[in-house]
Amino acid sequence: MRRSHTISIQIEQPFALVYAYLAEPRNYAQWAAVDPHLFHQLETGDWHAEVRFGGIRHIRFTPRNDFGVLDHAVFIPGQPLLWTPMRVMPNENGTELLFTFFQRPGMSAEQFNSAIEWITTDFLTLKTLLETPR
Repeated sequence: MRRSHTISIQIEQPFALVYAYLAEPRNYAQWAAVDPHLFHQLETGDWHAEVRFGGIRHIRFTPRNDFGVLDHAVFIPGQPLLWTPMRVMPNENGTELLFTFFQRPGMSAEQFNSAIEWITTDFLTLKTLLETPR
């Protein structure tokens, strides 16, 4: 089994709002570690991104659904997809976000820990973005 780490973030916004925001791929570049100027949809439906900590990647997002499932795969074209589980669920008037990251093949323990730090920072950015009054 591969090493894994689950991140849980509480967002003080209603589930419907959080899910709608996260289910729209165009919003990804506002909070995730990708260059927003190079983030765009491809003809295949996947998205092209330059990841700030790892070069060019493609991202495939799960279609909208009624279950709060936001799984996505960040991958190098031509290599196998590694899906990452991500869920949002109502938590009273707020929303709970769960994200599980699996250690990638060939990834050292240091690289794994660094990825967890990047992802946690991304989700704290997301939390701040969604909770800040506009």
